[in-house]
Amino acid sequence: MNKEELQKLGSDVLANRDNYSEVRNPIYILSKGRPKSATIQALCDAGIFNWTVFVEQEDYDSYFDAMKLDCIEVLPKSNQGIVYVRNYIKQYSIARGEPFHWQMDDNIKNFRIRENNKNIKHNALSCLAMCEDIVGGFENIGVAGLGHTAFAFGKPPTHHISINKQVYSCVLVDNNVPVTWTEGTVEDTDYSLQVLTRGLCTLLFDKILIEKEVTKVGNGGNDNSDEWRIARTKKLQEDWPVANFKYTQQYGRVKVLPSRIWRQFPQVPMIGGEEDFFDKFLSD
Repeated sequence: MNKEELQKLGSDVLANRDNYSEVRNPIYILSKGRPKSATIQALCDAGIFNWTVFVEQEDYDSYFDAMKLDCIEVLPKSNQGIVYVRNYIKQYSIARGEPFHWQMDDNIKNFRIRENNKNIKHNALSCLAMCEDIVGGFENIGVAGLGHTAFAFGKPPTHHISINKQVYSCVLVDNNVPVTWTEGTVEDTDYSLQVLTRGLCTLLFDKILIEKEVTKVGNGGNDNSDEWRIARTKKLQEDWPVANFKYTQQYGRVKVLPSRIWRQFPQVPMIGGEEDFFDKFLSD
């Protein structure tokens, strides 16, 4: 499928968003120190309950007390870092025979769509279902993800889906791809690059978005200190020298600057076994 056809598909799916009302794949949430997780609240508000939150043993009671729901999985080890949790979740999903799974950070405030140059709140159920249907029609998507409201303004109004870009924070993972997250680096960037170097595609939805809480040092989640961010960036530089990753300090935090490496991957999404689905949207 060429890029023009992909944008038309994204446009038509978004136009028919009210017809998407089922999330087929399990949702797994990584959480630490945030028993009142914004992500859990956003999903419950949308009537989505096929999720599981992964927490450390010492956090279990506070999460159970806050949620009054037993959708909690206790990790075998504590204080192992985000990469340990991401890889544990993927193996957990594989062991259950699931072809795909969602991985979500625990600080997603809400889900939105980009329309008329505005980020408009939208039902999480519809947002996730639209993404699943698009990904499910292809046979070579290693991982896909929702875009972030902070970056949506920079995309042309006619642009719906980016191919072969980094995905992050709210991702639909193909369990058949033998890739794991790497310790000590910017793990989402590294994972996306591993998928791409295997000849598979990533999809980033530019008009189906998440809005996240501002990450604060010590407010659950990762370390998030400058030292932690710099160390991860240096590991990324070492592992991917061809990308020439650089970093700077903006608005009081260390930030990895954009790289041109994403342009080096020419592969495009290939239609799999659901041709009728695409014929419906691509016919005049």
